[in-house]
Amino acid sequence: MNAADAAATTLPPLPPTAPRNGTGAQTLAAQLGLPFVDLDAVQPDPALLHLLPADFAARRLAVVLAASAHHVRLAVADPFDPETPKLVQFLTGRQVELALAERAALLAAIERWYGVKPQAAALGTLNLEAIAADEPDDAVGDVALEAQGPIVQLAEYILTGAIQRHASDIHIRPELDRVAVIYRIDGTLTPVNSLPKKLHAALLRRIKILGKMDVAETRLPQDGQIALKNAGGALDLRISVMPTIYGESAAIRLLAASAQQRGLDAAGFSPGDLQFLHDTLLRNSGMILVTGPTGSGKSTTLYGMLGAIVQRNVNILTVENPPEYHIAGVQQIPINDDIGLTFARALRNILRHDPDVIMVGEIRDAETAKIAVESALTGHLMLSTLHANSAVATVARLLEMGIEPFLLRSTLLAVLAQRLVRLNCPHCLVEEAVDLRTRAQLDLGPHEVFYKGAGCAQCNGTGIAGRRMVYELLRVTPALRLLIGSRPDEDALAQQAVVDGMVPLTRHAVGLARQGLISLAEAYLTRLV
Repeated sequence: MNAADAAATTLPPLPPTAPRNGTGAQTLAAQLGLPFVDLDAVQPDPALLHLLPADFAARRLAVVLAASAHHVRLAVADPFDPETPKLVQFLTGRQVELALAERAALLAAIERWYGVKPQAAALGTLNLEAIAADEPDDAVGDVALEAQGPIVQLAEYILTGAIQRHASDIHIRPELDRVAVIYRIDGTLTPVNSLPKKLHAALLRRIKILGKMDVAETRLPQDGQIALKNAGGALDLRISVMPTIYGESAAIRLLAASAQQRGLDAAGFSPGDLQFLHDTLLRNSGMILVTGPTGSGKSTTLYGMLGAIVQRNVNILTVENPPEYHIAGVQQIPINDDIGLTFARALRNILRHDPDVIMVGEIRDAETAKIAVESALTGHLMLSTLHANSAVATVARLLEMGIEPFLLRSTLLAVLAQRLVRLNCPHCLVEEAVDLRTRAQLDLGPHEVFYKGAGCAQCNGTGIAGRRMVYELLRVTPALRLLIGSRPDEDALAQQAVVDGMVPLTRHAVGLARQGLISLAEAYLTRLV
């Protein structure tokens, strides 16, 4: 390579930065092996500013500091965001080298250089309500005092990044010599970064402190909770810490503390099914069940039903483990197994609290199922969830749990089985290749065309634009009640349910694929057998 070629591919060095005491980003940059840049000492090059649109820089909190023919140096505040470098590479056609800057300095620089106020500033600084202002020294054990600032900053980066990117879960997984940070976004696990193993113990201790857990206990599973506030509202973070062969693993579920969840009208029901649900929710007694795997949106649907009922001015009590959303006008009872407050015990006592509507987070055992059915039989509308593969399997499951057929046919009103599927990004649709075996299994025509998202700047290269529900709704009609009394097999129940108007879940998903809303591969994943 000659001197001209080398100059074209080499970025100029960053200006020297004097060490500053207490600068978390500077120490974090050293920990991660990234250069740190003091933006107060940088004079922007107008030509470089034009490499990224102003709204992109403001939305992503990123500015280009230097550029060569094949590389750009990008100043960012969040080193654990993999999407921004990919988008900058797409926009500039050059490889990206990261430099870490103080968040406050980057916010000020973007406003000063571009003349726009960064949207990310609206997120504000997280107010960790679970933490005292001064963290006790013994809470971090063998973590050096000078490392506390960067670890606090690291934990905040991880939590803030998950909130900004609308993640539902955060996974911190220890490996042999690294620590993987993974977000679940639109149901898909998305690797965010791989941290040095030496940060693992301090990071887990910080998370335990936030969740009010025992920092000295590393051999047993622990659960905790963090209350956060930002400009977007209040959040509850549920933490699970588990020991693994490489150290402790953490899983954090992000939940909106207030009930701003979607109502039934926006859940994706057909007009006929929506009207049936609204009519059924007006009943004074009976049982409506929602079924599906973990993470299929069952709680969201139940809360949507409660939102429709609460307008009737009736006494609504819920028994949950724990309550996922807080709803005005609803009395919510948290389960506490440690003191013996189980679902069954709470249900036995709740009937003396004059309820009109009862919502049970989950029917887990025969005792809870029996009390739920008896409650529905004695003048209460009962809503709950149950783990089963399909709507008809829910009926069979209740019979297996010892519920008498005559009781079940007298109380069961409807069963909703649901899944969540990923929507195609409408900006990058391409034709999807479908093999003959899949067409045969899903009973598709040989010339039907389907689409999928290829990935673009609008969807951050994922091809996905959110999720929606697919479902099957079993209506307990008079014909189905007669059938339940004879203890039929699932095939007979399914045939009668389809005759009575139920659209099987996979058929519903294939219908969405025919409209181009989801890929056929996504519909294929909803098969129940």
